[in-house]
Amino acid sequence: MILLALETATSTCGAAVLDDDTVVAEAHLHRPRVHAERLTPLVEDLLGHAGVATGALDAVAASMGPGSYTGLRIGVSTAKGWALAADAAFVGVPTLEAYAAQLRPVAAPGDVVCALLDARRDEVYAGAYRRTTDGMDQHASTTALPVDDLPGWVGTVDGRLWLVGDGAPKSQAALGGTSASTVLPADTTPPSAGWVARCGRQRLEAHGPDDVATVEPLYVKDVHATPAPSPFD
Repeated sequence: MILLALETATSTCGAAVLDDDTVVAEAHLHRPRVHAERLTPLVEDLLGHAGVATGALDAVAASMGPGSYTGLRIGVSTAKGWALAADAAFVGVPTLEAYAAQLRPVAAPGDVVCALLDARRDEVYAGAYRRTTDGMDQHASTTALPVDDLPGWVGTVDGRLWLVGDGAPKSQAALGGTSASTVLPADTTPPSAGWVARCGRQRLEAHGPDDVATVEPLYVKDVHATPAPSPFD
């Protein structure tokens, strides 16, 4: 299977190509507000470096959220476009699931990885996954909540608690008494399109593809748009 994966849920704008079990090409820009301009050229360059023609793609995976409304809309619509152009399967991957999966190589069985994205004010987007001998299982469902509510949400942790993401630093104090913890901020462990690719392949094998025409990003919180002031007032 040759799979193209996109990660755009945060300020990271990334793409990766997975050939069977191996990420053969991966590229990221860690800059805000460049997704609309840079994502498609990034994908085109990446496919060229990987030696993969659009028609050779078997599947396209996209990070589905939660995260930036604009980033998700750009990433998911771009991924759908590549899937349709290649007549390839489309699979959506929960952003926090792919983010937590990055800790699979270092977390021990029984540890819990809590992926946290800053949702502004005192809130975070949060998803928690327990390391097993075979992979990662959901420990607490994805939600948006105030940091003070995190201990009740995450519950009992038998092993070490790993906190990753740009919401991790402001969540550390609230979760400090839950378990022995290690914080990995986003500037040292940013989201990875390669892990979206790996998780996408697993989801395809377990559940099959998503309906490219109907699947939508997972926003978790309602989107609130502020109207621009009228130039005539």
